[in-house]
Amino acid sequence: MAKKTLDELQNQLSQWSREPGDGRRVGQTVLAIPSLSLPFFGVQSIEQLLHYEERIFYLFHILRNPLNRLIVVTSSPVTETLVSYLLHLVPGIPHSHARRRLELLHVQDNSSKPLTQKILDRPALMTRIRRLLSESPRASISCYTVTPLEEELAEALQVPLHGPRAEHLRLTSNSGSRQLFQALGIPHPRGSKDVQYIGDVARALVELAKERPQLSKACLKHNFSISGYGNAVVDLEELQSRLQDGEEVDNPLYRWVTDNLPAWTHLVHDRQTWNSYLERLGLEGGVVEEFVEGDPCSVQVRIDLDGTVDVIGTHEELMGGENSQVYLGCRFPASQRLAGPLGAWGQKLGEWMAREGVVGRFTANFLAPPKGGESIEELYAVDVHLRKGNTTLPLRTLQLLSGGRYYHEEGVFKDDRGQELCYLSSDHFGAGQFKGMMPRDLLEIITCSPYHYSSTTHTGAVFHMLNGISELGQTGITCIERRHELAERLYYAVFQELEMQRGGFEWMT
Repeated sequence: MAKKTLDELQNQLSQWSREPGDGRRVGQTVLAIPSLSLPFFGVQSIEQLLHYEERIFYLFHILRNPLNRLIVVTSSPVTETLVSYLLHLVPGIPHSHARRRLELLHVQDNSSKPLTQKILDRPALMTRIRRLLSESPRASISCYTVTPLEEELAEALQVPLHGPRAEHLRLTSNSGSRQLFQALGIPHPRGSKDVQYIGDVARALVELAKERPQLSKACLKHNFSISGYGNAVVDLEELQSRLQDGEEVDNPLYRWVTDNLPAWTHLVHDRQTWNSYLERLGLEGGVVEEFVEGDPCSVQVRIDLDGTVDVIGTHEELMGGENSQVYLGCRFPASQRLAGPLGAWGQKLGEWMAREGVVGRFTANFLAPPKGGESIEELYAVDVHLRKGNTTLPLRTLQLLSGGRYYHEEGVFKDDRGQELCYLSSDHFGAGQFKGMMPRDLLEIITCSPYHYSSTTHTGAVFHMLNGISELGQTGITCIERRHELAERLYYAVFQELEMQRGGFEWMT
């Protein structure tokens, strides 16, 4: 039988969505590939990025349909403790029934190579996956992001991909984002796109400093970044001083900026070196932008196969580190002062992308400089990410646990009973203090506490990225409540409970 092209495979998704329903459930098999196949990945990584693979574990909830099957491939083995916890969260299905429909595979390879490449490099594993997929007439791949690697995997396995095409990634690089904001008239920081070499950076910084004489800092960003990895902050005070002294803008000035740039630049992730940072900039390009002070926030949008655009959530993002460039967590939904403008810009971006043929989810990040009180002067668009981003896991977790959805006209989320819910979520719960604690320890402590998630009330604490707690001393948490102040109170109550209980062992079973 002749192999289908990627276009033919993708058309299957549209055909399945158009098939008339007769009231019966239809089963499907989903292959989950949580590969960080972004251009920067593989040059220099950090340990936590490997634990980001666990962000796709919200897909365990598709087992709620008793006809569905889920295959998850990871770099390292997934412990049965974690599997048991995740299946416990799947409502209405016996644990044993869901477990039979779950297949866990791993490549036993924690190198910085993208997981998708690791899979393609293992013929026996590919054959095993093909056999598992062949058992279902409706099999597809769900992945973190779609790059040429994921498209190669889809063609090799002869199953379609959920998400946009790899060619659309360029639309949402940092340079592509700036071009998109310019075309749609969306306010965004001043700056330059498509900088590639250190000379480009020097010229862009001089131009920006001349345009904004009061600007003290600028951002330098690779075209593809995640959680601040790929970002840098440049101090402009010396440059501004020389320009204000009447320095002529010529080649000697550009050379002076080039020579001083390493001393002026603070790399957000200190595991990067200046030379490796420039190497990656030369390979993928980047942007130079003014540093804007403001409250980070975002809008998440879904584009369906038929081109329908739906604003599915707004978040206030919590940032940390020097210059607040590292993602720590988020609050959902965003406050009323932000939800309206975020939703409007998200809808506009979604409609443009739909016309370009984009499908799937994307997140657009903004900054809201405070004007005073509860008002904002203007939202500044920062970037767009065409992938499962930082806010995807907590939002999908809430949707799947509660059966609810976000009403963007009102800026609220309601569960299947009509009650409003919100959450505070973090990927850095513990901030290194829980090193040596095993996932089983945490789950036993929480199970004996009043803070565990309850399907009766749709409130409580849900954990993710649990396998990182012993090594990194932190894990992920989503605290679901009915009001923001209750979610924040729950977050600190869980922290205090773990701090208090880990010194003794009365909880141990």
